[in-house]
Amino acid sequence: MSTDRFEIHLPLKKLLIGLFLTLVPLCAVGLYTITKAGSQMRDTIGTHFRTIAGLTASEISMFFNDRVVAVGTLASDPTIVEAVTEANRRYSGVTRESIEAHILKMEKEWNTPAADGYVRQMLTSRAGRQLTGWRQTDRRFLRITLTDAQGAAIAATHKTMDYYQADEDFWQATYAEGRGAIHLTDVLYDDVTKSYYVGLGVPVMEQGTNRFIGAIDALIEVSMLFPLVHRIEVGETMRAALVKGDGTIIYTPGVSLAAKLKSEEYESVREVLATASGRQRGYLTTRLRSGEDVLVGYADPGLADSHPKLDWMLLVIQDSRHAFAATRGVMRLMWFSVAAGVTLLTLLAVFFSLHRRPDYTDIQMEEEPAVPAAGR
Repeated sequence: MSTDRFEIHLPLKKLLIGLFLTLVPLCAVGLYTITKAGSQMRDTIGTHFRTIAGLTASEISMFFNDRVVAVGTLASDPTIVEAVTEANRRYSGVTRESIEAHILKMEKEWNTPAADGYVRQMLTSRAGRQLTGWRQTDRRFLRITLTDAQGAAIAATHKTMDYYQADEDFWQATYAEGRGAIHLTDVLYDDVTKSYYVGLGVPVMEQGTNRFIGAIDALIEVSMLFPLVHRIEVGETMRAALVKGDGTIIYTPGVSLAAKLKSEEYESVREVLATASGRQRGYLTTRLRSGEDVLVGYADPGLADSHPKLDWMLLVIQDSRHAFAATRGVMRLMWFSVAAGVTLLTLLAVFFSLHRRPDYTDIQMEEEPAVPAAGR
């Protein structure tokens, strides 16, 4: 009794060609997708690092801009302007030689008991109390000093190192040949408060004439910025660094300015900053001398345009292995899919080559001789 069976007979050659034409393009597309996806995912993470650096750099810029506005407001306060105007009156009708002799005498006596009376008056005067009140309100200021048109200290929150300030570069930069200019110094060390600071000089201008009549010198404590940098230390091996234009580390967790160390990561950043595309990109991967590959996001606070001494850069750094850890699972899955396709193609080729049946369509059957028909 015969049984009906449904069978499909495909030549092995045609089957393999069909599989090849199907799987190979899929594998090629998969490889291209992996390459593009890997690049895009790395770009996304790099952009994220750039954004983190940019936000913190903006806060650093705002920190200094707010201090400039605050001291500018103080410089126009009527109490301050009146104190400077009154101090300048003592020079009216006095020869330059007499002024210089008085300044020299005060300089010699400044660190002796002979100057104690003047120092006490300078600290407790109405202007002195005004400066002290400002400093107590905003602890980001270490010290504030008010000088007259000649550069002599007339009010302050602390006793200054010197009576005469006009021989200092920062005062001359604020004086600006009589025009008056806002000036920020590089990071310096204050022997009085034992702290690192940035000096801020703001001119006191005469109302109505806009003529330079004095200056305010405020010391801004740099360590107030460190929490902004330190908070980026999130996750394994991730850290931030605030560096100068020459690569000197101002602060990074575990390293302070006193160490006078250079940032190895900034060397690579400085190279790409020479190009417009490098500045716009905001991140890079580089290999350190230790052999470690790191991802570095970077951002400029933008202070150097107005204040050349503050040519700073904020770096966000992490070991590449940890920075791109989130992409590895996805990439492995995609590679597995492509590898599975190639493996399937290979196994099918092996299977059909081992289990192929003879193809009888190619066998030439001999034709039997025709039997003549019987006569009628």
